[in-house]
Amino acid sequence: MDKPLTTHAQILGPISPDWTITELIAWLSEDSRQHDPALQQPLALIEAALTGEQWPRPPSTVALIRSLAAAGRDHASSVIADLLLPSQNLSLVA
Repeated sequence: MDKPLTTHAQILGPISPDWTITELIAWLSEDSRQHDPALQQPLALIEAALTGEQWPRPPSTVALIRSLAAAGRDHASSVIADLLLPSQNLSLVA
């Protein structure tokens, strides 16, 4: 049975997989995005791929942005797609 891979667009929503962490942080600087619950899951995937950290409970969008900004100091030029593919965070859809 063939199971197609979930695409970046399905996982990341409005976040471009071609952005660097610096570009993502700049895009997230708009106030309305900082509290957008729809960004929580894609940001959590990116943050986990970048930091490898485990949160004891689901983090808020603001907490994820802060974590990405801190990690971005050392990974500013990392491309989101490159972060997600090696970690195999892409799930299969039925």
